[in-house]
Amino acid sequence: MLRRFFQNLFIQKSKKFPKHSSLRHELPKPPVPQLQHTMLRYLQYAKVLSDGHKGLCLQETELSVGKFIAQCGFLQEKLEDIAKREDNWINDFWLSEMYLKVRTALPTNTNPAYVFPMQEFKTVNDQLIYAAWLIRGLAEFKNKVIRKDIDRENSTGREKVKMCMEQYDRILSCYREPQFGIDKLHYRDNCHDNQHIVVMCNNQAFAVDIKVDDQLLAHSEILYQLEHVHRMSQNRNKDVVVPVAGGSVGGREEAAAFWAEMKKEPRNVESLQTLKGAIFIVCLDSIDDGNEIGALSYEEQLANRGRHLINGFGSGVCGLNRWYDATIQLIVSSNGMNGLCIEHSVAEGIVIINMAESSLRFAKENMKKKIITEPSLCIQPRPLRWAVSPVAQENLRKQVHLFDDLASDLDMKIYLHKAFGKEFIKGCRVSPDGFVQLTLQLAYYKLHGHLVSSYESAAIRRFRKGRVDNIRANTPEALAWVKTMCDKTSSREQRRKAFEIAAQKQALVTMENITGNGIDNHLCALNVLAVQAVENGKLSSLPDIFKERMWTELMRFPLSTSQVTTSVNIPDTYLCYGPVVPDGYGCAYNILPDSIIFAASAFRSHPKTDAVLFCKAIAHSLGEIGKMLAA
Repeated sequence: MLRRFFQNLFIQKSKKFPKHSSLRHELPKPPVPQLQHTMLRYLQYAKVLSDGHKGLCLQETELSVGKFIAQCGFLQEKLEDIAKREDNWINDFWLSEMYLKVRTALPTNTNPAYVFPMQEFKTVNDQLIYAAWLIRGLAEFKNKVIRKDIDRENSTGREKVKMCMEQYDRILSCYREPQFGIDKLHYRDNCHDNQHIVVMCNNQAFAVDIKVDDQLLAHSEILYQLEHVHRMSQNRNKDVVVPVAGGSVGGREEAAAFWAEMKKEPRNVESLQTLKGAIFIVCLDSIDDGNEIGALSYEEQLANRGRHLINGFGSGVCGLNRWYDATIQLIVSSNGMNGLCIEHSVAEGIVIINMAESSLRFAKENMKKKIITEPSLCIQPRPLRWAVSPVAQENLRKQVHLFDDLASDLDMKIYLHKAFGKEFIKGCRVSPDGFVQLTLQLAYYKLHGHLVSSYESAAIRRFRKGRVDNIRANTPEALAWVKTMCDKTSSREQRRKAFEIAAQKQALVTMENITGNGIDNHLCALNVLAVQAVENGKLSSLPDIFKERMWTELMRFPLSTSQVTTSVNIPDTYLCYGPVVPDGYGCAYNILPDSIIFAASAFRSHPKTDAVLFCKAIAHSLGEIGKMLAA
């Protein structure tokens, strides 16, 4: 009865979703979704979870939703009032809940990696020359951002909509500092005449200038400093050098405790300020594994390169030659591995990829010229100095132990699907992204016999200060289709019809999200407002909807996915990340014209998940769907 009420209400109201057009000087604010629409979708996803999970009662959830609508409409009204006052009602709720309040460690759990094309360095000098060109390329991009020389982007759909460019201002201007309870983002002013980076080498940190008196330093000046960093890092007494970067590799509470202890010493405060002020971090890794790499398949090499960027293979290899609180870490290793490790709270992948590809093109063009010039300024890099108390040392030891456990536990597998890509899928009149999302649903169902909450970022940059919402692909229509696919008695026509229905629903949910009518940001805000209402006495207790096990399961994502599109003229690249829950998969994918790259991750220690089997299930599912649509 309640579901029928929602369905009828949604049919009546759905045509009234606001249509936004871009203003010349100002983007529109994001809308506040209708409460009834969000609750309808919530029940639909709850129905899918209750199908395969013991202990999840759909009837209880239906009652809780009905009570919430009847008794807590004032929370929706409060949210609408906030939306009238703020440029973007979402970010204060979403940023804290999605990132800054999360207490798990950043490496492996949160920070993704963007793998750059493999290089061949014959000498350390080759490594440093290449790193200096990438640094100069990122500095050039930063200058363009400051001058507002970045072209205004439009959406990729049929209806071209101007996109918010604010994230570009942040990607080279932020630092995430661990604090108790909730981390703090530090925003730097873009108007400084002088800029520096911090270079990590042999687990030591050095400040390196890249802009002096409002002038970017030449490649030769940056290279000169890198050469000195490399030399100094080898000559310092290893017995007294403490890998302070390990102070942020554990849980965020432990990291906050470490830095609270470290800040008691003025020398540490000064060094930390230098780190916070750095435009980005550069990690010069030293690895000698040429023979091992040669024995691996290309897919295995790709996976190793991803793991190297994500956690450096732990403290025993390069894992402490990092600074995981920084938004951007540019990693260049002596064996040719290179790319970015990204602190994700500041910006979305596509913005960072655009910046990275600009730097890669800059480096490639200038490497071809083989211009050799001598430095004239000869600026000396400055080692950051630390005083580490016994209390901080013990904290450091515990964090590194956890970090190593996570690093060794991460399993990363790459699957290159070469049978078809975007062109074939579009020829079948299906959205390529929707196609892949449904493929992942089928792959998961084949392995586990049920569906789970899935996450895919939906860009909402068409709105002022827009970030993302979540496209949930585990719809009732997707569940019906995967069951049909796994039913040996079903016909090809039945499977195809069920697929078309699921694809249509996926397209609808996608459109709802990118136009500001997704449910996750809305639910997040309502939950926070409900907690606040309990604290200030407007509610006697938290609404049942937020106390149920169903809520917990709907808000955790065993299948965390992301489409990451890179330029076809920069091959040998991909993006990857770890699972966001212990029993989950991470799965980034890149849909190329004639192929698809999948980067699947899982934790080795969990008995339920297996990255190898998941990739095999993806391959099998792609083959089945391809045959079904081609016939």
